[in-house]
Amino acid sequence: MFTTGRFAKSILLAIVIAIVGQGCVSHKDLVTLNGNEQVSDDMRSAEIKTNTRVYPFKPHLIQPFDQLMIRINAFDGSTEEFLNREFTTEHVYSKDINYDPPSLYFNSYTVDGDGNIYLPLLDKVLVKGLTLSELKIKLDKEYAPYLKFASTNVKLANMRVTVIGEVKDPGVHYLHNERATLLDAIGLAGDFTDFSNRKKVKVIRQNKEGSYSSYLNMNRDDFIYTEFYYCQPYDVIYVEPLKAKSWNVSTPSIGVLLSAISVGALLLNVIRRR
Repeated sequence: MFTTGRFAKSILLAIVIAIVGQGCVSHKDLVTLNGNEQVSDDMRSAEIKTNTRVYPFKPHLIQPFDQLMIRINAFDGSTEEFLNREFTTEHVYSKDINYDPPSLYFNSYTVDGDGNIYLPLLDKVLVKGLTLSELKIKLDKEYAPYLKFASTNVKLANMRVTVIGEVKDPGVHYLHNERATLLDAIGLAGDFTDFSNRKKVKVIRQNKEGSYSSYLNMNRDDFIYTEFYYCQPYDVIYVEPLKAKSWNVSTPSIGVLLSAISVGALLLNVIRRR
């Protein structure tokens, strides 16, 4: 005969199994790339064929309110010293500057709302719509009448992205590479957590009209064919959590629930024995 105690234990067991089942994350949900590929479990060594075609890289065009680090190098008497300054990184920027975010802000040139910056000797220079390489060429020509063998170095100081959600190190991360990718940004943020929804990664991007966004499925490699594969300044990357996180058995609320169910089952047993 199915007693009250056994019934209570059965209910408790069913609830525990349901909660644990909801809290489990399948292996396919933990795969960041190539989730669409079928690979046998006993595969040890095989030729890996990949499609190297990705979305074509487009250099960032300077926009109003960009921050530019600009150094002007010129010949000042010693050819050897001039060439050493030009081809080594030791003197690219002043050693007195700490290149943390506040220092980058206070030691860079901010593009104004009309797309101009103001430089020594040249005063106003229109930079809007130029790439960093094009601006270097322009400044080299502009400084030629004033400086002997003038050579400028231009870097984008605001090449940063914000990564939030289910990553191990959320926050603002600086990318020291103009061709930095979405994978680089996720890597700087410490990679996905176990409860990240790799099938729904949202990227918010700014443009001259405002901003726009798109959801990417990073379980597959399709996202490398989109414009969001390469990062742009001020990108916001949001990684949604899986539903399993809300049922995570390690959370205090679930622990309290299981304790309450256990106490309830114990009380039923005591009442039945009386």
